[in-house]
Amino acid sequence: MKTTILAALTADGIIGQSSSHLSTTWTTKSDKDLFIRLAKESRCLIMGMNTFLTTAEKAPSVFTKSLPGRRLIVYTRHPEKAKGYPEVETTSESPRELINRLESEGVEIALITGGAQVYRQFILAGLVDDLYLSIQPILFGTGVHLLDSPLNIPLELIGTQIEPSDSTAILHYRVVAKPAAPRT
Repeated sequence: MKTTILAALTADGIIGQSSSHLSTTWTTKSDKDLFIRLAKESRCLIMGMNTFLTTAEKAPSVFTKSLPGRRLIVYTRHPEKAKGYPEVETTSESPRELINRLESEGVEIALITGGAQVYRQFILAGLVDDLYLSIQPILFGTGVHLLDSPLNIPLELIGTQIEPSDSTAILHYRVVAKPAAPRT
């Protein structure tokens, strides 16, 4: 099974001014098109509850109109927060347990779409195969970083896309060496 991270970043490496800062309010059309394309290819999205609720409350059509038929898995310790969203499957499994379960269910590609805690958990578990980083033409100076743990994970650039119409740069990386899985 392939596990992919998709993240929109400012030119200074920030994924949001706060954990509730909705990326669709500051990202370009190219970024939104990339999200829809990768979500359609994967058919399984994984995100944290904060990311889900922020999107569901501020841009509900992202899930209802843009991504019908997609499996949506939301990490939370409070599944009751997802009541009223029948399209959502909640989990508190470790990333490894979740990926093993999805693989046994026949999922071929899982797309991890945020937020920072979920990105960090999957990276540290050594489960990420590739990353799509959508670099946006904006600077925030401070805010939430893509990753906030010391790492040394080599990447190989396998594709770039520059969109002059909206000044977006999309970088596609393959993870060359995954961190060792934590001992249990």
